Amino acid sequence: MKTLLTASLLLLTATGAAQITPGKISFALPDHPGSLSFDQGNFKIDELSAKPNNTEFGVRASDGDLKFLGFLFLWPEKPHLTSDSCRDEMLKAEGPQTIAADQGRLDYTTPSGVHTAMVLLIPPSGKSSALRVFVAHEDLCADLTFTYAQPPTTAVFPMDRTKLILNTLAFDPDAKPIFIEAFAYATVEWDKQNVQGASKAYASALKLVDSSDDPIKWRRVTTDQLSMALGISGDLKESHAVNQAAIEKDPTYPLYYYNLACADAESGDASSARTHLQQAFDRRANMLKGEPFPDPTADDSLKKLSADKAFWDLVQSISQQLKKS
Repeated sequence: MKTLLTASLLLLTATGAAQITPGKISFALPDHPGSLSFDQGNFKIDELSAKPNNTEFGVRASDGDLKFLGFLFLWPEKPHLTSDSCRDEMLKAEGPQTIAADQGRLDYTTPSGVHTAMVLLIPPSGKSSALRVFVAHEDLCADLTFTYAQPPTTAVFPMDRTKLILNTLAFDPDAKPIFIEAFAYATVEWDKQNVQGASKAYASALKLVDSSDDPIKWRRVTTDQLSMALGISGDLKESHAVNQAAIEKDPTYPLYYYNLACADAESGDASSARTHLQQAFDRRANMLKGEPFPDPTADDSLKKLSADKAFWDLVQSISQQLKKS
């Protein structure tokens, strides 16, 4: 199974995945309605996270001494959440917190009408502070924490910088999932080597690909990634089915056949692997722009059939022709 990301996939770096809308830090799930975003400002994205089963997306970012950690997640056992109840349920579930007695729990409605429920947290040392902001609707909740290196002021709204950020907050609980958000979610899981979670998210993205800016390109990239994720996780039958379905729609793209050859090799079927690898090579002119045809001699899946002379002769022949071209 080849392990290099395709050229098109490399367009979505870990940082770019959180910036579906330029200049925004955004949150969305692959197959559940709802999106949240705010102006990025001077924040630098440090890390992204995504949970299997398409249930939680997280962003860690920093702006000097201001640190941010945010999650958008599903809470299905609480189907009628509000911002206030999500805050209270989360604090209850996590146990006692040190809360400023005079300004602990706050509510703030942004200029766009988003109701937020907040809690000001102060560690025992009192040398820093964190403002935790919750936004929720039904079974969807956002938990946004802004941590400062200094203690709070006595103002009703203790963090002026956070207020400026919240004034740009946009939350649409009914927003339908879009392809690029689902693909970004899957890519985060792939980068973290959570291949089973990535396969579920890539499958969700594939269902949305017709609404992308380039359905042919993104169907190819997403199918390739989904096939690899399934293959690495051991679901060769589903990986095979995904590529066969793709060939029916798009029979000229070589990597569908290449992935079939990999699945065949993993299953020990040298005859089918040879057929599919030859079909892939015959279509190599149809690779995406900037995307190289894989060297089959370096593929761990195909190496499993290296003892089969007819198959390995083909592998070496293809490798030699690629080096000459």
